[in-house]
Amino acid sequence: MPISESESASFAALVMPHTPTMLRVAGALIGIADAEDAAQEAILMAWQAWSQLRDHNALRSWLLRITVNVCQQWLRGEMGKRKRLTMPLLDESAEWIPALGGDPGDSDHADALDVRRALMQLKSDLRTVIVLRYYGGLDVMEIGVALGLPAGTVRTRLRRAYTILRDQLATPLAIQEDDFHV
Repeated sequence: MPISESESASFAALVMPHTPTMLRVAGALIGIADAEDAAQEAILMAWQAWSQLRDHNALRSWLLRITVNVCQQWLRGEMGKRKRLTMPLLDESAEWIPALGGDPGDSDHADALDVRRALMQLKSDLRTVIVLRYYGGLDVMEIGVALGLPAGTVRTRLRRAYTILRDQLATPLAIQEDDFHV
């Protein structure tokens, strides 16, 4: 059944305010270079499933769940294989420093790289709740709706992720003697 022009306009009006958040979530999960493509694919999938959304109050959670699913599919598929084989973490992390505008060695930029590296080392389920919380701006209840999980499970995953991230970021990098030989 064709979708009316008013339904199309309604969809666009409701989804547009959420696209920056979708881009941030996709960027955090698969990288800035592919974030726009993933977000567009998520919007297309949302459009195709628009009639299935029963509660328009859950729109943001629903859109971010679709975005997470698209990103996870990409990472499991050919795109993920290519990325793992061709993109070293440091090169990929550099794209997360928006318009450096200064010394990339200063502590703010180094901290951003450390956080990115620690985030990418988390297991997928822990990384997803952190991304939805901080890049998606969802609260515990909204994350639960988006992932189909009880709020208690989301809180547990967030706590576990915080602990791992705190431990990873508190451990100084081991300095190799070879680093100082010319």
